[in-house]
Amino acid sequence: MKKAGLTLAGVAVLGTAAVVGTTVVSGGEARPTTSVAAKKELGAQAGKAGASKAKNGLKCTDKRVARGKRQFAGTWTRWENQDPWTVSGWGPGTMNAATSYTVGHTVTISYGATVESINATLGYQANKQWQRSLGYTPTLKEKKHYRLDIGRAYKIYQFDVYEPTGRWMADLSGTGRSQCVGLHDVYVGKGKALYFWKLDHRLSVTPKKKR
Repeated sequence: MKKAGLTLAGVAVLGTAAVVGTTVVSGGEARPTTSVAAKKELGAQAGKAGASKAKNGLKCTDKRVARGKRQFAGTWTRWENQDPWTVSGWGPGTMNAATSYTVGHTVTISYGATVESINATLGYQANKQWQRSLGYTPTLKEKKHYRLDIGRAYKIYQFDVYEPTGRWMADLSGTGRSQCVGLHDVYVGKGKALYFWKLDHRLSVTPKKKR
């Protein structure tokens, strides 16, 4: 299967699925938004007057969040040269692949966005795993050494990550309340997720030097 859109090579993984990672893709225009939820959470906060003055001017930053719509960025198939993803044997005859494989979705670049916001933006559970059977038994017609590779095909989705940011303004009247002012969303970057699509396979004759 052709790679489309992106080159994958070395990744940090969010969740439990182990995945070969990706090169971080940067660029794209930031789309500032108004963080309504963050404004509600970082509104006036009660506290001691001294504490209120002490944090005056400091950043009031909420958790990083994914926002907007997911963006399709191509497909990618992961091939592995190890059990149970590779089976080899001599023909003629048949070759059986493993009956069950662990597959799943995963997030490879998150920039610290909350799992809840990522799931909401992607529209599915980003770190879900399950078992999937291949159901493929090739016939080996000739007296040659064959190799069957099983691959996991993914759809690649990107999403925008923002960090709601503002500054604390102390209430100098002594009531001990601070107000987060100038709150706005700062664009952090594009996160990336792999959506499991299907199991793929390729059958080939093994060169003598690799048998």
